[in-house]
Amino acid sequence: MKRLITTERLEIRPIEKDDCEAVHRYAGDPSIDMMMFLPNETIEETEKFVEFAVSEWAKDEPEDMEFVVLLNGEIIGGVNLESVAAGIYEIGWTIRQDRRGKGYATEAAKALVDYAFEELHAEKIQAHCDSRNQASEKVMRKIGMILVDDKGTRYYPKTGVSSGEYLYAMSKC
Repeated sequence: MKRLITTERLEIRPIEKDDCEAVHRYAGDPSIDMMMFLPNETIEETEKFVEFAVSEWAKDEPEDMEFVVLLNGEIIGGVNLESVAAGIYEIGWTIRQDRRGKGYATEAAKALVDYAFEELHAEKIQAHCDSRNQASEKVMRKIGMILVDDKGTRYYPKTGVSSGEYLYAMSKC
């Protein structure tokens, strides 16, 4: 299984133990308020996340594949593919706040979709987002996903906030 992905501007590779501080820079961002499992409030939370992700990559067939996104050798975010059923993967992404709005999430997500279809032989890729998260919804549309369900809800235990949730998906052509 190929594990290094390159695009015109980015390098996408499996997360490594030494990435913890760089990962915390984006995963610990308190402005992230529309993601289910972020922000990581402490570096210790990020360390546990990185340890889990590295342990998944140690498996012959990882089910939860966390990648870091690098621009000119610097980690600027992360993308993830998680096997949710036979042939179906959930995709997600996070880009550091100072690097948002430049198309990096779209470029990384598109590359990971191609990876899932070509390398993992996925049949379907899906993504969820908070109904208020216009940036993620825009990425989903740009990479070719279509809205499947706009009636979902999500609850954020850390804040007590409930919100709508969208499900987008795409199938192998």
